[in-house]
Amino acid sequence: MKQLRRVREILGWRTGLPVAALVAAVLAVGVAVASSTVPGHPVPGMTPPDWSKLQVGPYPSAPIDYDPLYDGAADAYRMESRRMLTYLVSPDEIDPDVRYLDGARTLDTSDANFADPGDIFAADAPFPKAWQSIAQQNQLISGAYVSRNNDSIRHRKYIALAILRFPTEQKAQAAVDGFFGALSGPRIHPIPLDGIDARASSTTEVKGQVFAVHGVYAIVGHAMVQQADALAERLRAMARAQLDKMADLKPTPLEDIPDLPTNPDNIMGITLPNRFGTGDSDPSGGLGQSGEIYSAAGALHFERDGVAARRAFAAAGVDLVARNAATVYRTRDLAAAFALQTALTTLGRDDDEFPNPPGITDSQCVQLDEPEPIRNYTYLCAVVYGRYVAVIGAVADFGGAVPASFVQRVAAQYSMLVKSG
Repeated sequence: MKQLRRVREILGWRTGLPVAALVAAVLAVGVAVASSTVPGHPVPGMTPPDWSKLQVGPYPSAPIDYDPLYDGAADAYRMESRRMLTYLVSPDEIDPDVRYLDGARTLDTSDANFADPGDIFAADAPFPKAWQSIAQQNQLISGAYVSRNNDSIRHRKYIALAILRFPTEQKAQAAVDGFFGALSGPRIHPIPLDGIDARASSTTEVKGQVFAVHGVYAIVGHAMVQQADALAERLRAMARAQLDKMADLKPTPLEDIPDLPTNPDNIMGITLPNRFGTGDSDPSGGLGQSGEIYSAAGALHFERDGVAARRAFAAAGVDLVARNAATVYRTRDLAAAFALQTALTTLGRDDDEFPNPPGITDSQCVQLDEPEPIRNYTYLCAVVYGRYVAVIGAVADFGGAVPASFVQRVAAQYSMLVKSG
């Protein structure tokens, strides 16, 4: 694509610049106009929609011509970050109790990822402000981050892990040395980790952090355990698991990053675009970004219950996921799609069912008791067509009401899938 050729030219002469100095991203997504006819054929097991009742509002109701505009190297680096999520260990793989999502994101050197405690403008930043200059000085290229907890206040457990890519092994080591050194103080004590090439320290008796280097990658982890004598083993297990999972991770040469797939099998063309307001946006992939693809392993990091989602993905044969104003999952077949729909809308203890949008029988909708952690969605609706499942969410209006656009967006996304043939 013309835009990617431009990015390649930028990367050719800006490779040595800090990521923070690179041009910000702009994505342009084309919108297709709804048609009065519906191509495709009903598949056994699916209930035909009542088209007279579907309300799509201003949203596209047919596949779009997806052609993202990548206007700088920073956009390309986010593509590499999303690829890296495939190789990031999920906390529930270390401890099945630590399964509930806190946050997941790609990383760069922007203020959104580094903040002091109490900073209301970056309240969910994963790293301390003191680390930002260290990341910039060592030219952080890309990164991936996830954190989960055990959903308990009295017996809290927590794991966060990140992998960060730097230009050279020396830069990665310098970054780790800087991060570790920035945490020094009277309350910080080193923890020996015998048998593994990593360093760790404790913040309190039950909180600590671990650091390691793997080629051009830095590994950063943080943990909270219930018993002080379990902290060292938890940090050791985190480092070991992450190093093992990165055995096959090779950095994409910078000049080849623009060649990473942006729309395999046109999955972005059948995913509701993000261009109709902040309520449709997804902050997980970078401010202002629109349209992201993930492997199944990468997409798992964004699911609310890591254990349940891992099991459901495997059973349904999920092999590709697109995130935009909706999330579209590609499964093995129709039966697998219905099974995944059920898994993704299983009610929690205090969740409630929500009425299906008019005209769509094959949908399952939920009103969450606690908003989803990343997009802050209170309302979720999952629709099925063929081997695809689409989940559309909405942030509650002031007072907790469902926004009027929610039903329209669900109908539009469902229509896009049906009209894809």
